[in-house]
Amino acid sequence: MILLTGGTGFVGRHLATELESRSYKALCLARDPRRASALPGNRISFVQGDVTVPSSLAPALKEIDTVIHLVGILVETKGSTYRRVHVEGTRNVVGACLKAGIRRYIHISALGARKGAASEYHRTKWEAEEIVRASGLDYTIFRPSVIFGGGDRFTNTFASAMRLSPFVIVPGDGQNRMQPVFVKDVAKALSASVGMEATKGRIYEIAGPLALSFDEIIDAIAESIGKRRVKVHAPMPLMRIGAAIMERTLSRPPLTRDALLMLKEDNVTDKNALPDVFGIKPTGLAEGMRTYLH
Repeated sequence: MILLTGGTGFVGRHLATELESRSYKALCLARDPRRASALPGNRISFVQGDVTVPSSLAPALKEIDTVIHLVGILVETKGSTYRRVHVEGTRNVVGACLKAGIRRYIHISALGARKGAASEYHRTKWEAEEIVRASGLDYTIFRPSVIFGGGDRFTNTFASAMRLSPFVIVPGDGQNRMQPVFVKDVAKALSASVGMEATKGRIYEIAGPLALSFDEIIDAIAESIGKRRVKVHAPMPLMRIGAAIMERTLSRPPLTRDALLMLKEDNVTDKNALPDVFGIKPTGLAEGMRTYLH
């Protein structure tokens, strides 16, 4: 049986559906039992737990032979920081696996994770990877570019804003590049890796078929909802001021200074494991958005 941490989250829900289609039995670890109703089929069950609370993990690992660790946050909130969730959460899950005698461990990191990265998000993702690499587990690490799909907080957020306003604010010059990867492709790769011996001890970058500028992504979102919108490029210093204000006044700010640091660099790869390792033809942004944006 497979344990999914964060199984009721954005990626987790899609992965649970994919595992169900492959006849895997899975157990989803999540903090809120009310979200269990989102889980698919009858081969996916739910257990309450929190990766930042080590004592909640041991009961969830009974009869488990594989752990897929998905938990991560995009925005820090009170009591839920990148360090606590990404680093300490991973340390807790890895430690629990070792105590339970579980060898197979699959970890979702992020494209751009590296030592000395500008953003705390990428730095803590790297530190989590370091814990995994030093664990002695039969690990596989995935580094996806920005993930899009039904329920994401990226394309859906911009689409909602574009439905309300003829203008869309773009941080900076809009020329930073991303390689958005469809969540269903991510789920397929994660599921396939469960039984692939060759993926043990490996790190894979996964991304969509095209590197697109932020401006091109905004245009694609507007086209997918049938709108024409004027892009207003806001200087990064001004955006940082706005982000700082939102961080101080909103419990879940839509934009943070850490996110702006990530937007100052490209998030692309020329070593896309989707086709090269898993035989998956990456879904393009426009094609994928047609399945959930209208």
